Amino acid sequence: MATSAPRDELFFPKGTVIFRQGEPGDEMFVIEKGRVRLTLGTAGHEKEVAVLGRGEFFGELSLLSGAARSATAQAVEDSNLLAIGRDVFAMMVQDDLDVVFRMMNAQGQRLSQTNQPIQQLMQRLGRVRILIHCLRLLLSEQPPACTVDIDAFATDIGLGVDEVSATLNDAVRHGAGTLHDHRWRLEGQDQLQKLIEVLARYAEPIAV
Repeated sequence: MATSAPRDELFFPKGTVIFRQGEPGDEMFVIEKGRVRLTLGTAGHEKEVAVLGRGEFFGELSLLSGAARSATAQAVEDSNLLAIGRDVFAMMVQDDLDVVFRMMNAQGQRLSQTNQPIQQLMQRLGRVRILIHCLRLLLSEQPPACTVDIDAFATDIGLGVDEVSATLNDAVRHGAGTLHDHRWRLEGQDQLQKLIEVLARYAEPIAV
């Protein structure tokens, strides 16, 4: 994820733990050089989620949702990382909503690498997919706004009406948009932020 925003370059020798699962997080990282392993679980019962390389990013969930780190990140070789703090990240998202889309796409890919029960996995992937499509509809509007006919939207993305309706109802319960006559409407930065938080919550068990 390339960005021209101000950031700090940090060096982590091979074997260094960058952050641990459960810790608070106030920055995300982009790998400029080296590789980083992401793992879930406690000591002795860890599962590798991904090994990331140059140009890839991690740590974004804590900035999207304010959640604690839900994985451990460790340098598997000497690594140079670009650290992006909360204030700079907020400016990036405000300037380019596509940043959020790319991050959530990465979250979905990491989700597919976990060993959750297949039914739960498919439900989470479906909900992530639905909200990513909603974000894509918002990218061309400034200020962000869109109206979605649930039946037509379900047909367009190839998912069931019940699944789409349940996902958008959940979004509304958390302050992301309104529902009227089987149409979902989202407008404004505040509701957009709520939508991002809902999407981050779906991805939380499998992302950092």
